Amino acid sequence: MTLDNNDYENLLFYFAYKTFINTADEIIEQHGLNRQHHRFLFFIEKVPGITIKDLLKSMEISKQGSHASLKKLRDEAYIEEKTSEYDKRVKVLYPTAKGTKLVKELNKAQNDLFQDIQKKVGNDWYAIMEEFASHRPGFHEVKYLKNEVNK
Repeated sequence: MTLDNNDYENLLFYFAYKTFINTADEIIEQHGLNRQHHRFLFFIEKVPGITIKDLLKSMEISKQGSHASLKKLRDEAYIEEKTSEYDKRVKVLYPTAKGTKLVKELNKAQNDLFQDIQKKVGNDWYAIMEEFASHRPGFHEVKYLKNEVNK
């Protein structure tokens, strides 16, 4: 399916993403954490030993904007910070068993949702996105845009 309707496609992506990310948000909030903690933990778990500098560069976050989140993850034993064996001035981050367990729980919830939607609608990307988006009340208000073409 090819659409020439950026308004619809942009809104479709927004609502689909919102459903996808809220799946993990609801779980991580039960641990007293938020989306930024999830993002940090996800990156650290996937790239164990990542330097703080590289983590912040990859995530496009300032050092100032990361301090509180990384501190909480360390304080609550989701991650550990070590000195690099190559340069004692550099700090590297690793997930703990507790952090890895939480990442697996969050990933499973999102993967299960994605697989359930694929089973329901198949592999057509627009159908998948529309099914994700249909979980958001606001999507129903703008769904009519699908049939409008920008000129």
